[in-house]
Amino acid sequence: MRVAWFSPLPPDRSGIAAYCAELLPQLASRHDIEAFVDDGDRRPGTARPDPIAGVQVRGAHDFPWRYATQRFDVCVYQLGNQLCHDYIWPYMVRYPGLVVIHDGQLHHARAASLIGRGRLDDYCAEFSYCHPHAPRALHELVISGSGDTVGSLYYDHPMVRIPVEAARVAAVHNVLLAEELSEQFAGAEVVPIRQGVRDLTAGETGRSDALRARLGIPEAAVVFVAFGRVTPEKRLSAVVKALGLIKVSGLVPEPWLVCVGATADYYDVCRDAAASGVADRVMVTGYVPDGELGGYLALADACLCLRWPTGRETSASWLRCLAAGKPTVISDLAHLSDVPVIDPRSMATLAVGSRPSEDREPIALIVELTDEVQMLRLAIRRLAESRDLRERLGRAARQYWSRHATIEHMAQDYEALLERTRTSQPNPHPPWPAHLVVDGTEQARVIASRMGVALDWL
Repeated sequence: MRVAWFSPLPPDRSGIAAYCAELLPQLASRHDIEAFVDDGDRRPGTARPDPIAGVQVRGAHDFPWRYATQRFDVCVYQLGNQLCHDYIWPYMVRYPGLVVIHDGQLHHARAASLIGRGRLDDYCAEFSYCHPHAPRALHELVISGSGDTVGSLYYDHPMVRIPVEAARVAAVHNVLLAEELSEQFAGAEVVPIRQGVRDLTAGETGRSDALRARLGIPEAAVVFVAFGRVTPEKRLSAVVKALGLIKVSGLVPEPWLVCVGATADYYDVCRDAAASGVADRVMVTGYVPDGELGGYLALADACLCLRWPTGRETSASWLRCLAAGKPTVISDLAHLSDVPVIDPRSMATLAVGSRPSEDREPIALIVELTDEVQMLRLAIRRLAESRDLRERLGRAARQYWSRHATIEHMAQDYEALLERTRTSQPNPHPPWPAHLVVDGTEQARVIASRMGVALDWL
């Protein structure tokens, strides 16, 4: 097929950019793919994308004439809750295709985009369309707070209606979110697909010793690593409180926490660590390029992959930890309810009854939000004390990844989705807000009409 692919690509600092860089070469061996990226006018300083084997990479402004001269069989839109996806919206609503929704709430990024460009009326129109029963005061609250101070309102009002309706086929990375969106938007086709990642630790084992020495971590220390942006949603405040309780208990050797990711100006985990008395056991690396993540995965004795609140997203960083054969600690989230896990309070294995026999071995320890600090204390302590537990969970994690979450698994699902999308029809929907349906050619039509020319092809 001839495929148009819309997504940020490396060196853009987006998990979805890395996701596409791994997936596209697999698909390009069978299809003619052109990737369309942000031209940079919306986000000054956007770097030129890295080349991807077998894929032509172009600025998105080239898409309309490319489509007009030789139509694409399928358009694919990779949509996430970050500003780097903002440029995709005008194409997604005008050229229906496969929309892969990586986050179950897109409100934060969409509000930041429209409000940040002074398009307050457009934001209000989209909010009202997506959530017609919500009081007007809610979107006024977002506007007055500049999109940064309204907390759970984003999750309660996710603003996903337009992407779901715009799609010939919408895809998400877990069954629960697919079921929720299908139920919420009758008539829309929403399907779950597997998410896949590479094992980044090949050849990194020896280098991890050098990394440990460079970071000044004692050889005997048990290292817990948290990947991703260092924000409150990663539950790091609860983690350092748990570490403080462990320090008081006198566990030897003490666990260390390494946070691998860019920091946010509204949260300081080191300040929380100081308040809990564990500042000397907590490190923040800042942004780490994708090529260096394997070293930190190899360094980890265990990984903390926590999240709340959640947009029902499937964490690629968690899957990378599984691929590396690392034991993990995860939050008790509804869309992970079928993952075989251990409750650190009783050490009982949960969520195995409906799983195939090969998937009944637990791959993680679970932490409930209602007892988060104490369960984190137990989970971290049990992993720190027992190498056997770490190795058992790590082996099961690696096997789970190899059965469900490789790049090859993801590529197989995309192959089926591309064909499904090619033969699907656009999804009927009520009239959208006016700003979404203008096609940008109005001025060209006026100028041409004065010369007696009708630009019907536009």
